Amino acid sequence: MKQNLIDEYVPLVKSIASKYKDFGVPFEDLVQEGMLGILEARKRFDPKRDTKFSTYATYWIRKKILTTLKIEMKQSLNALYLDGNIKVMQEANTEPKDYHKISLPENFPALEKKILTLYFQEGKTIKEISKILNIPCERIRQLMKKALRRLKINRNLTKPL
Repeated sequence: MKQNLIDEYVPLVKSIASKYKDFGVPFEDLVQEGMLGILEARKRFDPKRDTKFSTYATYWIRKKILTTLKIEMKQSLNALYLDGNIKVMQEANTEPKDYHKISLPENFPALEKKILTLYFQEGKTIKEISKILNIPCERIRQLMKKALRRLKINRNLTKPL
């Protein structure tokens, strides 16, 4: 039963995972997380609710994939922070004073830096950040997306050839 269910919904999982394949996690890993979403959906599905299983499963597939992407982004930012601090320590031959600050390029916009710090380092939700900065949630999402794109571009430019 379990294997039949997985085989039947592989195309759905791949379809959803393909939308997130350019976010830094290998496609196969996204598909694997999506499969875990199928299993979670099977566990929680209630046929009495007059909903198609595929519709219900889509939520769980997407949730698992997005959770994985969030973890990956957080780890990437931490790696970027560590890499930046190691370079600074090597150049200055000193210990960093604040281990919780994100090390971002000097020309990085202050608002975007604040949003990334609140989200990734302090674990605040977008809604909490919205209240702290008195900016609508949608604008916070837009700025975060822009900042992450900017980080990705900066990271690609600084990689050795």
